[in-house]
Amino acid sequence: MNMVLTFTDELHTIKNIYQGITQGDDPRYAVGTFLNDFFDYHTEARQALIADPISAEEQPQPEHWRWALFCVAAIEYLCQQYELDCPDWVHDPRYATPLDEPWFFVPTALHNPVVRERYERETPAPFTRRNIFCGARILMHKKATHKVTAHHIMQPA
Repeated sequence: MNMVLTFTDELHTIKNIYQGITQGDDPRYAVGTFLNDFFDYHTEARQALIADPISAEEQPQPEHWRWALFCVAAIEYLCQQYELDCPDWVHDPRYATPLDEPWFFVPTALHNPVVRERYERETPAPFTRRNIFCGARILMHKKATHKVTAHHIMQPA
């Protein structure tokens, strides 16, 4: 299946991309479309991209719950980095409970102690508090040449 990202006037909000994930969209592709809007296509609408809460089910599937917590952590982190008003929904106590098991974005971290240690050391706090380990570059803008702030999610760490 060939996927092509194109510019549209439609905002790919965090709420919409999480809903798509729960309906079968590829999570990394969905988050990538959100990040494209955030960093490139709709930079003037960043607050609107994050304003509406995701709609996690009361008892979501484990995979959906991981992505719900990832989305919450990503919004918290992006708000910190870009001095945005963090939406109240991000601080819902439900999203403060970490995953039961650590989630490493790179599967080799499970078998390679050096990779695992690097991810544990470099992952920003909004993710580690939720037991998600994705490294420091997960949200580094692909065109960034200065401080680590955002990264296209599809680029390997």
